[in-house]
Amino acid sequence: MVVRSIASRMALWVLTGSTLVLAAVGALLFSLTRAQILQHTHREAAALAASAGSQIQARIDRVAVSAQMLATIVATRQDSTEPLLRDALQADRDMDGLAAAFKPPSAPGDGRPYSPFVRRLDNGTLVSRDLSYDTNPYGDSNWFLGGLGCSSGCWQRPFLSLSRRRQLVNYSVAISREGHPVGIINADVTLDWLHQILGHLNKPEGTYAFVLDSDGDYLAHDDPALVGKRGAPALLDALAGDRAVSVRLPVAQNSRVRGAVWIYSVPIEGTHWRLGLEVPEIQIYAGVRRVFLWSLALGMLALLTVALLTLLTIRRTMAPLGVLADRAEHVARGELDFELPPTTRQDEVGRLTQSFDQMRHELALHLEDLARGAREKQRLASELEIAHQIQIGLLPSEHYLDAVCAHFELHVALRPARAVGGDLYSYFMLDPERFFVMVGDVSDKGIPAALFMAQTITLAKALAPRAQTPQNLLRLLNLELCRGNDSCMFVTLLCGLLDTGNGTLVLASAGHEPPVLCGRDAPQLLDFPTGAVLGLYEDSDYPEHRLRLRRGETLLMYTDGITEASDQGQQMYGIERTMESLGQVSPTTPTAGYIERLLGDVDRFVADAAQADDITLLALTWHGAMPPGTDMCIGIQLPEVFDALDRCEHLLREAEVPPSLRSDMRLVLEELMVNTVEYGYPEGGHGQIRILLHPGPDAVTIELIDDGIAFDPLQSAHPDLPGDLADREEVGGLGIHLARTLTSEMRYTREAHRNRLLLRFIYPNQDASP
Repeated sequence: MVVRSIASRMALWVLTGSTLVLAAVGALLFSLTRAQILQHTHREAAALAASAGSQIQARIDRVAVSAQMLATIVATRQDSTEPLLRDALQADRDMDGLAAAFKPPSAPGDGRPYSPFVRRLDNGTLVSRDLSYDTNPYGDSNWFLGGLGCSSGCWQRPFLSLSRRRQLVNYSVAISREGHPVGIINADVTLDWLHQILGHLNKPEGTYAFVLDSDGDYLAHDDPALVGKRGAPALLDALAGDRAVSVRLPVAQNSRVRGAVWIYSVPIEGTHWRLGLEVPEIQIYAGVRRVFLWSLALGMLALLTVALLTLLTIRRTMAPLGVLADRAEHVARGELDFELPPTTRQDEVGRLTQSFDQMRHELALHLEDLARGAREKQRLASELEIAHQIQIGLLPSEHYLDAVCAHFELHVALRPARAVGGDLYSYFMLDPERFFVMVGDVSDKGIPAALFMAQTITLAKALAPRAQTPQNLLRLLNLELCRGNDSCMFVTLLCGLLDTGNGTLVLASAGHEPPVLCGRDAPQLLDFPTGAVLGLYEDSDYPEHRLRLRRGETLLMYTDGITEASDQGQQMYGIERTMESLGQVSPTTPTAGYIERLLGDVDRFVADAAQADDITLLALTWHGAMPPGTDMCIGIQLPEVFDALDRCEHLLREAEVPPSLRSDMRLVLEELMVNTVEYGYPEGGHGQIRILLHPGPDAVTIELIDDGIAFDPLQSAHPDLPGDLADREEVGGLGIHLARTLTSEMRYTREAHRNRLLLRFIYPNQDASP
């Protein structure tokens, strides 16, 4: 891509504009000059034609006068005819010959009249003969008969004399006696003088002169090839009148002329001849065209000079702008460490240079501030990410399944509006039979809310063993949060204590959103009395609410980020939509299904609107008490292991577990328990393995508890399959890998010198819980 500078573009526009003006003015001047030149040519050519016509008229008038005088004299002095003819030829060099021809006698016996004919030879000598003795009698010739009718004289048709080898024209005058013609005086005139007159005319270059006779034939022409030929029809039509004319013909008859011609013609008095001038149109305008081309060339040269001067002037004037443009590219690349050339001018360019330099210094300071702000922002983002990781570390896992008896299951979803948020949740086993759960919302957002949330969770875990009930926990937690709370931050908190054996649930709320109970019936909003928020009032009380969960019922606890979620029209989601969404969940849906359905509906409602508040959802499902016979203890002997496997398979068959799943479970249990017996007690000590089996509606949960050495099968390396598939020399070989593959979920914990391994097998055609 060619980039032109402003100077070159301005010079180009000046040159283009000036050229257009010059072309327009030149065209107008050329048109006016052409008209004036054509008018001038008309006048000069007409004058020249009239002058030439006058010269020819004078020459032929002299011939005519001589012939007429001879006719008058010969009529009375016939015996002196020949001397008179000789004297006339000596006096007029235009005549080539004179003849006095008398009528032949009417009777054959009469004598022949003397009819002398005198002519001039090429050397000037005059010779004569008697026409009456010619072989061809002249009495019957056209020139004689025609001359008898010319009493006043007339010019006859041109003819070519074979004896004299030249073209001649006759002027005849009748000799009359007593009013009757008795003969004629015939003057032969050569046309050489006519060619001489045409050749000596002061004609413009390229102009041709000609003379046409009465028949339209060329008597004379500057082009000898046309002499004796007939004029072109267009020419004859244009010259048909008896007046002087000037006419333009598109094509010339003359082969030496190209293009259109102008014809200027005048009649020659006393004859039917016409004198004409043939002027080529291209020759008329040759001078003005030549002057125009020279003027155009000089004008273009002047324009180029002006454009060059303009270019140099503008480049010199705008040179600082080029430097500024170059420095602007440095600025675009972030390079501000440069100097501008000093300027002493106070015009627009000088002020622009000073402003640009000041802008550069200010931009450098601004970029330095931005860089410092970016580093600070990056540091803050890093700190927020660390704070987020710490906050996430304070929260337990988003999924919890009772690892002891599988009486209940818990799923949580947390969406902070910022990197760190003020929503909180926590859960823990208060003792082997009671499970503590809580959901809360701090009044503020961001880092202050995250710190207050961390303080709340830490205090709750520390005070729960002493409080033993949700009511006491909220009372003790409120007293601790009120101390030194100068910022008046507070937290809403909903606590629950579940008896995992019978499903009894005790709830207490500190200004939090009421939970929703979901099960076989329509969802129920548990709107019970609540106490004040935590952290503001030390004497607050928190009443408890008791209910008994049935098998498969789910308690949904949430923060106001759900009900107060707003779309772009600032319309809130609300509790009504929450209950409607939960009502569309099937009672057989896994625990995580409630959270997924509600969050999906909220996302569709909010659409593209920004999340304004933290969102927390906690779903707690009670699966019911464990049936008898599902808790068994065996010794670390292989016969007892296989006996326990038979009992487990019998229980699974009664629970209508699919055969394929029973086969997988037996294979996994056999591998794990045999591995425990053979490698869990290397010194040959005594021990036992406890098996907790719980068939659920959608999955079977089994927990294996032993007091052997610590061994986590999840950390076992994957075996190399090309080796010996039956190799058991290394703990964690192919069998452990097979158990991990066939199990839907496997979790390991080490508590109080015991290994706890939770196994979960989902029924076929069902998705695993998250």
